[in-house]
Amino acid sequence: MNSASVYTHAIVIGSSIAGMTAARVLSDHFAQVTVIERDVAPDPVAFRKGAPQTRHPHALLAKGEEILNGMFPGLTAELYAGGAIAANFGNELGFYISGDWCQPYVSAITTTLCSRPLLESAIYRKLTALPNVTILHDQEMLGLCLDGKKEHVTGVRLRDHNSPDKAEQELHATLVVDASGRSSHAPQWLEEWGYTQPAETTVNARVGYTTRIYRKPSYYTSDWKALYIMAMAPHTPRGAVILPMEGDRWHVSLVGVGGDYPPTDEAGFMDFVRSLPSPIFYEALKDAEPLTAAYGYRQAENRMRYYEKLPRYIEGFVVTGDAVYAFNPIYGQGMSTASIASQTLDACLKEQRSRGGQSLDGLARRFQKELAGVTAGPWAMATGQDIRWPTTEGGAQPDPVTRLVQGYLDKVLSVAPHNPAVAEAFFHVQNMLKGPESLFHPKVLWQVFKPQASQPAFQPAPVRGLGQPVTA
Repeated sequence: MNSASVYTHAIVIGSSIAGMTAARVLSDHFAQVTVIERDVAPDPVAFRKGAPQTRHPHALLAKGEEILNGMFPGLTAELYAGGAIAANFGNELGFYISGDWCQPYVSAITTTLCSRPLLESAIYRKLTALPNVTILHDQEMLGLCLDGKKEHVTGVRLRDHNSPDKAEQELHATLVVDASGRSSHAPQWLEEWGYTQPAETTVNARVGYTTRIYRKPSYYTSDWKALYIMAMAPHTPRGAVILPMEGDRWHVSLVGVGGDYPPTDEAGFMDFVRSLPSPIFYEALKDAEPLTAAYGYRQAENRMRYYEKLPRYIEGFVVTGDAVYAFNPIYGQGMSTASIASQTLDACLKEQRSRGGQSLDGLARRFQKELAGVTAGPWAMATGQDIRWPTTEGGAQPDPVTRLVQGYLDKVLSVAPHNPAVAEAFFHVQNMLKGPESLFHPKVLWQVFKPQASQPAFQPAPVRGLGQPVTA
């Protein structure tokens, strides 16, 4: 039991990154924290059934990694021990943006690349090592329990699939955090108790992925560790990424926007690779050994639920993670935003404690409003780009000011491949280390609009060195 705890029991629904980081901060405020999960315990080498996007590449942005290391000291070192790869953003990650490969330079940003199972299992081990945290697996959530006045949460109803009779049970708590992801039933639970469902906005650029894992070729000699071709609105709907992962493997994902979904059959997959604007992807993959089938993913729309605008709140019930905000995964913001959201929950609980007493009244309203501020930037970044595709469904058309900003960002992206200073400024925003407003700093503006020195187009070295296989 945490000697600093002032509250008794908190329940977290879901052991995603959002759920586990929420449980971590709750452990500093509650005597007991219970995480309810529908899946079995994570395995560092197996993909989780309950997370439909888990087979696809995940980017842990620098800000997210910084926060996670603060919550779980030594996390990055444990990931490296498990086979994760460190890569410098400037000279070890190849970015194809606006029709050109970025010139290599040494960036201040280093990223950690690994599979989601490795990341989740490392966080899971550190979380479950805390004496006041318990994770219950193979559970089915049935709904919330409220007090007689239907004003305060008193716990949850659930079914343990491991129990002989699988009977409904109640687990009591003074705070329930819903981090169950896109499939959250929180709106239905609210309606069940006479509360208003949150309003919702969806912006769907009709993005699809197809992913498979390859063995890294034995003849691999190039300096790059990862390659990324960025799909660019409104005329370049195809992109792709190769990320290294533990076990000398490549995580390869093809991206199509506007319903141009990459095929999952062998011939169609490679035809899509051939169609990419740079031949390097095809050269890298044509002789590489695939280790898995190709898996498709289509649930990539942006969706926001406005819990902060509810006219009335169930006290002691908050919603976070993809259950509130779900971004197009192409921008890689999900895990980092979840970590920031948990920091926000921690700050709200500290403020609640500073007022004294055991009451959690007002916490739900305060947290949902604070969370809305945290997610406004990532939401604007994702939807601001997605509404530019002519086939996008939902979302308001940009006003003149927004169009002006979008035009400037286009200019930033066109200059970034040839100007390391601009590239570095963009990567700091992409990694959530700085806000988008930093791109309007006078030093960046000067770099964007000054005459650019003529430079030969950069081309990453192919995986066979100068085009020849490596021989013994």
